Amino acid sequence: MTGKEIFDRYQSIALMKGLGSQEFFYGNILYEALRIEGEKKLFELLEVAESTGQRVSLSYSTASADDQNEPALAVLI
Repeated sequence: MTGKEIFDRYQSIALMKGLGSQEFFYGNILYEALRIEGEKKLFELLEVAESTGQRVSLSYSTASADDQNEPALAVLI
């Protein structure tokens, strides 16, 4: 399965399960990771995650005084 297919599958499941579900939360993480990393990097991460039983997570940099604590990159956990 390609990274795009994996991403689309998780997004579909998130919509089916609805607001407040773990699937919806993970779908939002993947969407944010897409915004941060771009398609190529995220889809590669999803392929690795799928084959190793991991999940994509967001990593945050150390917050500074004027930082809104936005996620900095997507990682596998």
